[in-house]
Amino acid sequence: MRIACLLAVFGLGLSTALAAGSPEDIARQWCANCHHADGNSISPLFPRLAGQQPAYLEQQLRAFRAKDRSDRSAHDYMWGIAGTLDDATISGLAAYFAAQKPSPNPNPVDSSLVSAGHELYLNGRADSGTTACATCHGAKAEGSVIAPRLAGQHAAYIVKQLHVFETSQRPSATAMQAIIKTLSESDMRALGAYVQTLP
Repeated sequence: MRIACLLAVFGLGLSTALAAGSPEDIARQWCANCHHADGNSISPLFPRLAGQQPAYLEQQLRAFRAKDRSDRSAHDYMWGIAGTLDDATISGLAAYFAAQKPSPNPNPVDSSLVSAGHELYLNGRADSGTTACATCHGAKAEGSVIAPRLAGQHAAYIVKQLHVFETSQRPSATAMQAIIKTLSESDMRALGAYVQTLP
């Protein structure tokens, strides 16, 4: 109940800001509360958006607005906010965060997992049918027109989203729903640790 009330107040304030502000203003005044003004969030609860692929950001904001993403974080944090955004604002926010410079992730990572994550990310694993992450996300996890940037993302956030892919809560991610079946919990943790270390 408390979260719902807070989000209602937050949404009213955002609606007011939308009437008067540019996407950059909205990013700095509202998105910054969770993601930081430059998109380099510190909390693993919230993804880092700096340098993210703009097409991916647009896709996700539209999915939040349509309530197609139904995972708990999407419901609690993004449904109400995205519901106030029109297409032009979504495009502007995506362009703004895509243009921000990613900074190194300051959070600690389990260094014992990085090597295994590196191998799995670049080469996949033939015996389990695991596709190399680099195939879609790029050799340096920079992302592509079909897949998001993962470099520098919070390891804990990566693991959380991989578990979401095990469900139907992200319906547009059909490729990931197949791949996730080939990964163990330790694989997920290793991949999260590895991509967090990338610049």
